[in-house]
Formats: sequence, structure tokens, C-alpha cells
Amino acid sequence: MENGVYRIGRVIVDKSLHTQSGNEPFFRYFGNDVTYSIRRTICDEDYPEFAECLENVEFGTESSTVIRMRGVNGQLRWILATVRIKDETAEPLYIVDFSDILSLNRSSTEKERIVSEYRYLMSLSSDIAFEYSFETRHIRIYMQDCCRENVLIDEELELWQKKSIENGWVLSRYIDIFNSLCRDIKNGIYRFDYELECSILTGGKTREMCLFRGITRFIDPKQRKVSGLISVVTSRQKSKDINLALEASRDSLSGLLNKRAVTSYAEELLGGMPSFNVNLVIVDIDNFTDVNANYGHLFGDEVVYTIAGIIKKELGTRGIAGRISGGGFLIVLENTRDEEDLRGVLRAIRTNTESVFNGRFENFRLTCSMGISSYPKDSREFDELFMQADKALYIAQQKGQNRYVIYDIEKHGVVERDVENKIAYLGGNKDSNDKLTFAANLSESLVYGRIPDISVLLEQIRSVFGIDDICVFAGNDMSLILSCGNASSRNAAYLLKNNYTDRFSGDGIFAIDNVNELEGRDDNAFSQLTAENIGGTVQYLITDESIIKGVISFCYIGRFKKWSVSDMNYFAILGRLVASILKKQAFI
Repeated sequence: MENGVYRIGRVIVDKSLHTQSGNEPFFRYFGNDVTYSIRRTICDEDYPEFAECLENVEFGTESSTVIRMRGVNGQLRWILATVRIKDETAEPLYIVDFSDILSLNRSSTEKERIVSEYRYLMSLSSDIAFEYSFETRHIRIYMQDCCRENVLIDEELELWQKKSIENGWVLSRYIDIFNSLCRDIKNGIYRFDYELECSILTGGKTREMCLFRGITRFIDPKQRKVSGLISVVTSRQKSKDINLALEASRDSLSGLLNKRAVTSYAEELLGGMPSFNVNLVIVDIDNFTDVNANYGHLFGDEVVYTIAGIIKKELGTRGIAGRISGGGFLIVLENTRDEEDLRGVLRAIRTNTESVFNGRFENFRLTCSMGISSYPKDSREFDELFMQADKALYIAQQKGQNRYVIYDIEKHGVVERDVENKIAYLGGNKDSNDKLTFAANLSESLVYGRIPDISVLLEQIRSVFGIDDICVFAGNDMSLILSCGNASSRNAAYLLKNNYTDRFSGDGIFAIDNVNELEGRDDNAFSQLTAENIGGTVQYLITDESIIKGVISFCYIGRFKKWSVSDMNYFAILGRLVASILKKQAFI
């Protein structure tokens, strides 16, 4: 065992020591023989002490004992076992943490050494760190210099924002971006990055292109902390419009491929009839809708990002993965040695998912279910393999979730070839290529100065993206200036009341799945939108030098819509492009 790494792993067992789940370090240390029970790992002479430890522990407390246990190498080592009851039920389950007793005495000094090394490495970096506290509302910008922390700025965020603009430390054309940055920090957006030219770091002395990258972490489901880095860059980012096609291959939240890219990869790979085996694995976060509903979408974003990290780690270089729904992922796993090798990867994903938030929060349990199909055993075509994996996933969920099911035609039956019903996870993806092509062509047209007729363009967007109405509001009273579809709106005056614009993200987007969500929160907006029979809408805020100029509203009439991350990414792009045309044609 490496120095300083004394915790072996964690397992959940019943009173008979049958293994319910364990994390990856646990299985790595004790091997796969403990899948059924951990009894055989405990020295016979020490087993009574461990059994007594389980017998005496009470709910809400913990009990510890030192016993000898046998690792995967067959050698006995002295292990500290710490036991607590998982749930207060008639048949309790026990959470057991195992630590290498010989490494415990090294832990304190080792932690000090790691912290010291971290500070030293930070001192060698040109990046500057920042933090935001939701309790004090202070932003703190600092850097490591010769292993000492030098604080550059420590003041209230809004005061810092105001001072930076008034002193001219942010160039006028970047003020809107800077305000969006401050808004995302204040709102605790899960991940963000902004590039702007400023002299914030030098107090007005030297102008630099600075890249602000931040992330919001949850200390518990109700407490957040923003932290990030500021990098001085030497060249500006190339036009986002020109690089649209490249950006469109990546899911911005998880960092994995998006639906279109991962399915295209799988189709191309299987179309080449590879000589090695390929497994399609559909992973679904159990009860993900409840996670968003109970803890909020921002915490849901952290869950998605965390699970994506687990998948990337366990997959390694043996394939690729992509996000295909809110809490759903598709893994293309290549060249596994045998079924046991496949099960090892699946087990690691499942157990790591279960343990990643375990013990961090009270009353929160995260699990995932998986369905798997295999090339060439089950099929040689992607569509059929996907539907087989989808069926296996359904079976896993029906059996109680938190498990994986490998498709077997003899057990599970033949899956009917119904490509239209791929919608379970690829729903709406059948025309994603059309959406991508449309957005990319529009971007290219603007880059080369080909400006389309705005009325025609809005109608095209409505048709390609399946929107009922598109409305553009502008002016001091936010009156309707352009529309297509069946719009009955005359203005969006609610936009200027009750701090409504604070709801918009740094990309200028605010999505409403169901207008009933606004009842009691913003009655002005609720009354107006329901009177116009709007069920769901995505709105893009048009600004110029931090001044609100208007809003573009993409609407569903008489029906609700669960907007996906992909939807909002597309509308952020379209909103930006349409806004630029409106400005060039003097509509706003």
C-alpha cells in the first residue's frame, strides 16, 4: 500500500456478512471472492471480536475493532474495522470501513507533506485561484508565492464587480461577459468559464486576456462553495461560430461526448465489422428526476459530472462514453477479455456510484442501473444492439435498480427491430443532425456576411426545432416586434419586474419546463404566460454593453416541455445568432 493511503475501502453487509455492495478500493484489496461474503477474509481467531462489534453497535453511533484480515495476496494484515448501521430497520445493514493499521501512524505527517507539496506546486503555476463564499458573499482571489498565500482581492462580490467596471478595469466590450461571470458565481452555476480582457489582477496597470474557470461543489445538498482558477492567455479564442461543429460533439456538463457523437462513433465502429468484441452499456442514474426535484438542478449537475468521472476512470482507454439523456450514458466498451472482465468494469461503476456520496450527506443514496449487449454475440448492427441493451436496462430497473443485466436472448427474448422506439434514450435525436447542420450553416453564413431575411429565418427555426411560436420582444416596454407561429403575445413586460432577468444563465438562457412553476414565485409572469396558453418556453436575453435590449422566446403552446441540456445549448447558440442579425438590421 502506498504511503499515506491507509483506508482500504468500504463495504455494506448484512448481519450474516453477505456483501450488498462495496467500492472499488475494497474489491481491489480483497479481490472478487468477497462478492458473496466477507467472512472468509477474517482470521478465524478474530472473527468473534468482529461479530461482537456488529452486535453492539447502535444506530447513530459507530464501533471499531482491530482484526486480522486476508487480502487478495493471501497475507494476513492488522486491519481497523469501523462499523455503523446504515438504516434503522428490522434487518439492519452495516457500513464497514477498513483501514490499514500500520499506516495510521503515518497519516498525519503524510497529510501535512501532501498539503505542502500542493502549495509548492501552486507556487510554480501561473494560475491564480479564486473562491466565493455564499455566507459572506465575498470573492477571494489569491496566489501561491514561495509556498505562501498572497491575497490579491478579498471583498464583497457586488462591490468588486461595481468597482471593476467603474474604474475601467474591464473593457467596455467585455462588460456584459464580466457581468455574466459575476452572475454565475453569485448563483453557484455548476461549471463555467469566461474569457475577457481586463486589468482586474493588476489594479488597472496592465491589460490581459484572462480565462476564468470555476466550479461549484456541494458540501452538502444545501451548502455550496465556488472555487476556480484565473489563467492569463496569450491569444483569444477563435470564433465560437466557426468552431460550432467541434463544440457540438461534446456534452458541456459531463465532458463526455454528446448523443450524436457517441452514437455516430458506435455506428462507425460496428459498421467496420471489427475483429474484437464490443459491448454497448447503457447507464442510467436511478431516480434522477427525484434528485433534481428534491435537491435542485444544480446539485443534479454535480451528480451527472461525478458519475461521468467514474465512467471515464473505469473505462480508461478501452473505449468511449457519451451522455445521451439527463441521467443516462452510453458506453462503447471495446475488447474485453471475457465476461468476467466485463463484469469487473460494471461492478466498479456500480459500487463507485453507490459509494461516491455515501456518508457525505444524510438521507441521500445514489445508485445506477445498467443494461448491456455484446457484439458479435447478440448482433452485428448498432440499432439492434442498442435496443437489446435498452431492454436489459429496463429489466435491471424492474428488478429493483442498483444492478446490471447482461442481455441474453434465451432469457430475455428477441427484441423487435423498431428503430422509432429507440426514443427511450435517443429520443429526439433522429433529427439532431438536421439541427446541427442548420446551426452550423447559419453560423457560416454570418461569418461570411450572408445575412438571411429575419422572418424567413424564424420560420425555419420553428420548423427545424419543432417550436410552436417564436417571439421577439424589445424596447422599454418589451413590446412584440417579430413573431411566427400562433403567437398571441403583445409584450413581455414581466421581464422588467421582480428581478426576472436574474434567472438567466451566463449564456443568456432561462428555460421553463412548466409555467406552473412560476405560480407563487412570479405571479406577473405566471399570469401573462398562462393567459397566452404558453406551456413551456426557452428565453434568450439580448443585451448590449450590459443593457437589456430584448428577449427571444421559443414557446410551446398548450403543452409542457422538459428541456434537455442539448435543447438549451442549441437555443443559446441560435439566440446569439438571431440577436446579432436583429442588431445588424436595426430591429433593436
